[in-house]
Amino acid sequence: MTFRKGRLALVLASVVVAGAAAIAGAGQAGAMRPMNGFRPYTTEAFNAAKAEGKTTVLFFHAPWCPVCKAQEPKATAHLNGDARNVVAFKVDYDSNAALRKELAVEKQSTLIMYQGVKEVARLSYKSDDASIAQFFGHAAMPMSESR
Repeated sequence: MTFRKGRLALVLASVVVAGAAAIAGAGQAGAMRPMNGFRPYTTEAFNAAKAEGKTTVLFFHAPWCPVCKAQEPKATAHLNGDARNVVAFKVDYDSNAALRKELAVEKQSTLIMYQGVKEVARLSYKSDDASIAQFFGHAAMPMSESR
């Protein structure tokens, strides 16, 4: 009977350790998984993704903007579908004036796509399906064909 208790304790300990590792791994993966298709913008994360040559998108969003509200679910559908390889960041339009100036963003609801460090597409203040599909279509193009 002592052997069984010891064996049961070992099995339970293994399950607990494996479960803890799975939860920790899920937490790390969850930190990298975008919420609603977009990650919160940080300069470091955006620059790192560009430096790795990844296709990235900046979405200049304002919670009060009706066009932003119309764009977001459509953009998210592309990010979860045909543009899964794109690393997308949501930039708060109101609190990032310096970045807006640096990138010449004149309006909220602006999407900018980069392949590596090169800007390849820009969409401002349009929320129709065709415009958003055309914008995300640049993600599949080789750099020489974009923009």
